[in-house]
Amino acid sequence: ARNIDFLIDSGAKTILLTLGDSLLTILRDSEVLELTKFVVERANGRAMVIGCGKPWCLPQALEFTDECVKAGCDVVIPVPPDWAQHCDNDMLLEYFKAVGKKAPVMLLSNMLNGRGIPMPVVEKLTPQDGIVAIKDDTPTPYGRRLGSAVRDKFAFLQGGTMEGFLDVEPYGADGYLPVFFRAFPQVDWDFWNAYKEGRIRDAVEISDKYDTAFFDWCAANGANFDAGIRGMMEIAGIAKRYCRMPYSHLSDAQMDSLKDFLSQRDLI
Repeated sequence: ARNIDFLIDSGAKTILLTLGDSLLTILRDSEVLELTKFVVERANGRAMVIGCGKPWCLPQALEFTDECVKAGCDVVIPVPPDWAQHCDNDMLLEYFKAVGKKAPVMLLSNMLNGRGIPMPVVEKLTPQDGIVAIKDDTPTPYGRRLGSAVRDKFAFLQGGTMEGFLDVEPYGADGYLPVFFRAFPQVDWDFWNAYKEGRIRDAVEISDKYDTAFFDWCAANGANFDAGIRGMMEIAGIAKRYCRMPYSHLSDAQMDSLKDFLSQRDLI
């Protein structure tokens, strides 16, 4: 609840639930729906809410979508299972179109097994199929090709980092999933304002000082980046850093190091 209120008070217009950052991967299926309903209720019309499923077969995905619509979600992310790249292009098209008949759909490009949604699938999907947006979590050059394919059809959200956004923005990215916004939103507002005003070199400097430096800190301290973000959220007084096993969290020593990192950048 604190997280949702903090995001909206900081200027967020959308509350996005996603398979990775929202840790749906360590929630029971029933808890995913419980969480989704809670987010819609807490947002209470103050922001658009995007719900997200798990890697479910089509009947389960459709049931979940019905529940999301009933709860009041504005958009739904369906996540097709793809063990051993089992989904062929025709099946994926049918899967996304079936969900799109029930609710506006945001695609998640990362199929979670090392491949993005095949480009022939992306190219064939249209707004008439209920697709309104795509969130790209795959490394470039896939992201650049994806942007070229969707920029005139759907909203295109780069899946994370300022650097990643600047890389694919010329290909059509409309926005990005910010790292610092969940604890220190002014960092991302400064970046976004610099970008919108055409001060690209200033935007790059902000990216280097904060985003890139944060991921370098994670690597140097043996920390998972998501654990690092949750550490920042604890420091900012929003939420605790701990996750269910077997997901890691920052140790006390790592937290002290993270505080030093943030202090050096005048964030605390």
